[in-house]
Amino acid sequence: MNQNINLNGLITKTTPFIEIMKFKSGTIDLAIIITTCSILGQIDFRAGLLLLWSITVHSGGDVINDIYDLHIDKICKPNSPIASGRMSVETAWIFLIILYSASISIAILLLNYTCIIVSILGIIIGGVLYSHPRFRFKDHPVLSVTSIASYFALEAIGVWSAYAPITIDTLIVSFYVFVLLFSLTFFKDFKDVKGDINSLPLMLGVKKAAKVVSTLSLLPMLPMLYLLFLYEKTAIALAMVVYIPIAISAIYILVNDPVTQGHRLRNKVYLMIFIPSLVLFLMTFFF
Repeated sequence: MNQNINLNGLITKTTPFIEIMKFKSGTIDLAIIITTCSILGQIDFRAGLLLLWSITVHSGGDVINDIYDLHIDKICKPNSPIASGRMSVETAWIFLIILYSASISIAILLLNYTCIIVSILGIIIGGVLYSHPRFRFKDHPVLSVTSIASYFALEAIGVWSAYAPITIDTLIVSFYVFVLLFSLTFFKDFKDVKGDINSLPLMLGVKKAAKVVSTLSLLPMLPMLYLLFLYEKTAIALAMVVYIPIAISAIYILVNDPVTQGHRLRNKVYLMIFIPSLVLFLMTFFF
């Protein structure tokens, strides 16, 4: 009985920390790692360390965003850890320092100067510039998405550098990641439209923004075609094939009711990012 009580208490205490890290977003980091490793045709224990490295940087950005978005989250995310009062702002700051310290420590453990630089840039771009009231990139729709896409493109370079020297091929894969994230990050604006201060749906109107985002969702096909031409891998062609129906189903939601179906729409984004990467990974290393 006491063990159950202690276990329940432990779960209650740790849940806010797990929630605020938004592990669902970690699927993006995983997708970048397995895509890069698939293009290189190399994978080992370092992929696990790189996943921890990327998640700590990414999660740190989520934490600092939640700290500065407290007033907005009380409207659109009242059950989130800080907005609900389950985690104090002071505790969130301490946790943020731990996450960022962990990211740099893992990069040092990997003996990878590129990952150390990417960690620092991730803190600056995804943390300070994106969320701090002095800069607040997130309040400018295009600048917001550009900063997010830029960070993940840098992350791809960091992953590549753990396995091979940085070359023009590194930049091509990084560019693919940038286009993918730039094209699909706009989808998240529809879910939070009621609480946002400035977003693409607020700027253009929901219907016009939906048309723009629908068009953008097809943009990642261009760098995918280039990668197919460059590497001539059947796995890349299959990744493109599985991307198309998911994109079409997301466009269907955009055209009909993107605000009410905002959560479903965001889930489609994760699928568009992760499923093609998974197919590429499986076809490269297991078939």
